Amino acid sequence: AVAAPAGIAAPKTVAPGARKPRILIVDDSEMTARIIEADLVSKGFEVHIADSADKATKIILKKQTRPDLVLLDVRMPNVNGEQFCRFIKSNSLFKGIKVLLCSGENVEELQRICREAGADGYIPKDAVMGNLVAKELMPPGAE
Repeated sequence: AVAAPAGIAAPKTVAPGARKPRILIVDDSEMTARIIEADLVSKGFEVHIADSADKATKIILKKQTRPDLVLLDVRMPNVNGEQFCRFIKSNSLFKGIKVLLCSGENVEELQRICREAGADGYIPKDAVMGNLVAKELMPPGAE
């Protein structure tokens, strides 16, 4: 079984009145975003989805929706994940936001993009999707 990606551990029980950890999924594939969203929501996160850097920027700028973590697809039209990660990391307004790149690229390429864009880490997309699909197919109590 694939372990949960580093940095995305299920939150501890949230104290009354405290907000859930917030994750923003930025992916131009709605299906991918929805599958990941369902998994994260079931683990107790508040999840927002954007299919472009423009929409993601609007979510990040609002205090009520500003994420703790951005799960960022690398290959997107217009502004790609590498450019958007640089934008987040170079803006002091977004200082506490972690960015994980999520991509189908090979690991060496992901590591290079991660270093160059200043991301906090990366997750191969097949690991995320494979892990989620495997969980869905597993009979209850088989873990």
